[in-house]
Amino acid sequence: MIPTIPLVPLLEELPNPHHLTMHLEMSLAPRGSSSPMTTRSMKIMLWNYRGVNGPDFCRNLRFLLDWNNPSIFCLTEMRMEDHSFFLNEFNFTDLIQVAARDYLGGIVILWHTDELTVDPFAITAQEIHASVQVDAI
Repeated sequence: MIPTIPLVPLLEELPNPHHLTMHLEMSLAPRGSSSPMTTRSMKIMLWNYRGVNGPDFCRNLRFLLDWNNPSIFCLTEMRMEDHSFFLNEFNFTDLIQVAARDYLGGIVILWHTDELTVDPFAITAQEIHASVQVDAI
């Protein structure tokens, strides 16, 4: 048997869910999880974007972040040299980044320092290795 994620319909009260340019129904659960946050849990979100920052990207990302409220978020294939604008734009407090080279690659990991401690121990042009610890709340 292959485990599957049950389909969860988008709620009508969400702000303009029709603006999304991707199919999200399979991966979204209301407010990211049906279980309450505990002192030893975190939400991780990863998006292999494969593109450049633009208006559709920012709108879709804001919707996904508001909906899922991740503690740590990773974007890959951003094709950007500097990802620091994500801190203020999307309300994260710290980041680790790898700049794109020749318009290829680019990785950023963003997190909330009041929830997590992230310690990088190896960073290359194609990967970031870090330990992540959930802080006591």
